[in-house]
Amino acid sequence: MNRIAVAREMGSPLHHQIYLVLADGISTGRYAVGEALPTEEQLTRMFSVSRITVRRAMASLQDAGLIERGAGRRTVVKPQIGQAMRMPMSSVIENIVAYGTETVAKVLEFGYVEARGFAREKLWQGDRPVQRAVRVRSQNGVPVMHLVSYVPEALGRTFTADELNRIPLYKLLARAGVKIAGAQQLVSASLAEPLVASRLGVKVGAALIDLRSLMLDRDGRAVEYVEMLAVPEHLKLRYDMQPEQFQSSSSSGPRASRAPHERAGRARSGRK
Repeated sequence: MNRIAVAREMGSPLHHQIYLVLADGISTGRYAVGEALPTEEQLTRMFSVSRITVRRAMASLQDAGLIERGAGRRTVVKPQIGQAMRMPMSSVIENIVAYGTETVAKVLEFGYVEARGFAREKLWQGDRPVQRAVRVRSQNGVPVMHLVSYVPEALGRTFTADELNRIPLYKLLARAGVKIAGAQQLVSASLAEPLVASRLGVKVGAALIDLRSLMLDRDGRAVEYVEMLAVPEHLKLRYDMQPEQFQSSSSSGPRASRAPHERAGRARSGRK
C-alpha cells in the first residue's frame, strides 16, 4: 500500500488533508460505491498518522455523506444523492438549456440596484439601475450552484420574482425579445464565504467553481451578466473542440489569456 505524505506545513490540519485525499478518491471513482475503504490501521500506515487523526477524517467523510458503516462495521462508499451533471460546452444555447432543465431554482433575492463594477461597465444605462437576482439551483434536492444575475432594467421589468422561480432566465429574456448570439466567459476557482457556504450546504472555505458569463445579443449588446459559484462534486464542465479550432489556434500562435470583458466573445459558454 502506497504511503501518502501529509504534513502540518501544508497549511491544513492532518485529518482534513486525509479527508480531501479520500474524498477525491471517491469522487473520481477510485473507490466505487459499495467498496470498502482501507481499515483504520491501514490508513494510519498509509498516511503515517495516529489512529485518532484517521478517525477524525473518517468522521468528516461520514458527515459529508460519502461513506457509511456496512456489514461487520466495514466502512464503504455510499451512493451519492444526485449525479454530477456533465454538460457539453459545444454551444451557448445547449448549456443554457441544460442548466434550466436539470436543476430547480429558488429565488433568494430580487430587486433593482445601482450597477457596480463589471455590471456597471457592461449593463449601465445612464442613471437607471439594473435588476439583480440571487438564486440557488438544486438537483434532486441538493444545492448545486449559487447564481447572481444582472440584467438591464428594461428587460428586468418584463418578469417578476415569482416567474423567475418557475421559468429559466434565458426563457424570460427570449420572451422579452432577446436573441442570445454569443457569450464571454471566465472560469476560475474561489473559496466559499459564510453566506454562500450556508446556501450551498458546504463548509466555509470550501473550494467552488467560479464561472462568470456575459451574454450578448445579435447586435453585440450585453443583456445579462451572471456570477455562478458551483459545488465541484455536483458540476462538471466538458469542452468539445472541433478540428478547425485547433488549426485556428496553431496558425495564430499563443495568445495571453484575458478576462471576459476583454475578449472578443469567441469562447463557448455554459450557465444556469
